[in-house]
Amino acid sequence: MAVLRLSALALVLAACGDSAPLPRARRVILITCDTLRADRLGCYGYERPTSPNLDEFARNAVVFDNAWSTAPKTTPAVSALLTGRLPDEIGVTGGNRYLLPSAAVTLAELARAAGWRTGAVVSNWVLRDQPKYGGAGVQQGFEHFDDKMDVREISRDVYERFAPATTDAAIGWFEERRARSEDQFFFWVHYQDPHGPYRPPAEVLARFERPATAEPELSVGTTQRGLGQIPAYQVLETERRPEPYRARYDAEIASFDEHLGRLLDWLERADWTRDALIVFTADHGEALGEHGYWFCHGESLHAEIVRVPLLVRFPEGSSHVRADERGRVTRPAGHLDLWPTILEALALRPTESRGLSLFGADLPERRLLKQTLGRLERDRWMAFGDGRWRLVARPGEPPKLYDHASDPGETVDLAASQPEIVRELLRLHAEDKAAHPLAALPEQRIETDAETEKALDALGYGGDED
Repeated sequence: MAVLRLSALALVLAACGDSAPLPRARRVILITCDTLRADRLGCYGYERPTSPNLDEFARNAVVFDNAWSTAPKTTPAVSALLTGRLPDEIGVTGGNRYLLPSAAVTLAELARAAGWRTGAVVSNWVLRDQPKYGGAGVQQGFEHFDDKMDVREISRDVYERFAPATTDAAIGWFEERRARSEDQFFFWVHYQDPHGPYRPPAEVLARFERPATAEPELSVGTTQRGLGQIPAYQVLETERRPEPYRARYDAEIASFDEHLGRLLDWLERADWTRDALIVFTADHGEALGEHGYWFCHGESLHAEIVRVPLLVRFPEGSSHVRADERGRVTRPAGHLDLWPTILEALALRPTESRGLSLFGADLPERRLLKQTLGRLERDRWMAFGDGRWRLVARPGEPPKLYDHASDPGETVDLAASQPEIVRELLRLHAEDKAAHPLAALPEQRIETDAETEKALDALGYGGDED
């Protein structure tokens, strides 16, 4: 697999010659938020005021209404985004117990090899640097990788960083760059909020509390799974009604949005937005009762888990993806499109990938976007869609077909009444596999001890493996 790394870096060096194109952006800022559903944001039609700052950002950005992650867990989803390759291809289908292999090539590595400054601030425990694994993990290529998480969450035995401190760390890195007149860089910040357990600040929660619905009370799980129960790590004291949990989820989004606003305001005051490519997305979503799953992710591939917000603010004067008069794009897009987009912004030649650059693009109405969950055949989920139809399949069960355009919640299985659509999606999937033969990198499993196992359990990843 060293050949892959060397060939990719060689392309970067070739792009740095005298004939190389000028960068489309002076800086690239990638902002990701953990466990954030698109449909809980004002810019995606949500009626409650969870995201005023992100909504304001959306007014000067292109908003993708039909955007998808590649996986329902943080490590595989983020690893795919940073490498432009599906989780199957980079050895992270096992979820958060597996690191991005050191043989993978990341956006940060390519940017750094071409002379760009690179920095990251992350706030989810599973993304932290783990030196004993010889450079494996998402920190690859970042000369500055800030994974300081010194606040222990009240209900779990792990450390993380909440939105106020995450924003402070990101702004601190920006201020250092400005002090050194280093305004050309690739920077990534990952926010942990609104990942559960939902513990928003009390003053924010007060704005979102609402009467309980008539839904029956839920049972409390003895495991971290959310199918038919409240996962153990999510339990709020004696609360068993669903609606208070949803209110707290909304309040966590609002708390995150408040501090995202501080970061965006800093960039505006520094005049660092006009000539920047700024991307906002989530690693995955969260189930809030759909399909019988409560306050969890990583257990299915339904739309509430793998449809994500995607907002891109392009540099002024640059041509970009064709949008409607409102700045919206309804054609399908996904995380893998960020690989060629960001490399083009940095004037680097991308290696071959399934993604399409969003600069100057007229995205096709129909294209196959895939998501996967699980390693072993007995528990292997796969989903793929063509922009309208989605097929969700799990071993031992007939595949389910959904018309995402008319049924975005995926409530009505049409597989029996639309067998020709099922066959067509399976044909497209077979063609995609033939066009992109799988050449997977070796897995890099984390060697866990009792403390790590306890922490993974607390994060809700207790069954996150084989």
